[in-house]
Amino acid sequence: MTSWFFVLGVPLFLYGLVSVAAPSWTGKALVGFPRWKVAGWILCAIGWFWTAHELDVIGIEIFDRYLKAFPGELWILATVLTPLTCWWMPNLLPLRGLAAVFMLFPASLFPAVRLCDTPWRLALVVVAYACAITGMFGMFYPWHWRRALAWRAESKGRVVAFGFVFLLTGVLLLALGGLSAAGKIS
Repeated sequence: MTSWFFVLGVPLFLYGLVSVAAPSWTGKALVGFPRWKVAGWILCAIGWFWTAHELDVIGIEIFDRYLKAFPGELWILATVLTPLTCWWMPNLLPLRGLAAVFMLFPASLFPAVRLCDTPWRLALVVVAYACAITGMFGMFYPWHWRRALAWRAESKGRVVAFGFVFLLTGVLLLALGGLSAAGKIS
């Protein structure tokens, strides 16, 4: 559980800090991110290979019957589907890749925190559900997500306000991670 506090807390803290410290730069980055080709390729590859991993370990018989017909099939599919997705669906690909990551990481987080005997695990669960819902929305409606980012970027006040929310959430998760590492919460 400790590592999950840091895995989620560090990026939230850093994003919030940059948003508060450099709102103009953050606004430009928010507008440019949906069409950033390199980020799209990287996030798309992460999404496909993470999907292959999840399908490999999830153990659902109907998936296994078709997606494990021969050894390494899932990994071959991920290797083939990554460039095909990048070539055939380049529009807003970084948002779709980020949406995939947002939808996939809770599958690893939930089993890790399920048996932790502290109500503070719910902080991780809430963040994971918020990310999963955002990921689902972003996967199906990336143009709306792009418009929401552009709307946030239009005003320095909005960038800073959202930045404070991310910053405070990151501080909370990092503090909980520190307490968890010190054995104050289990």
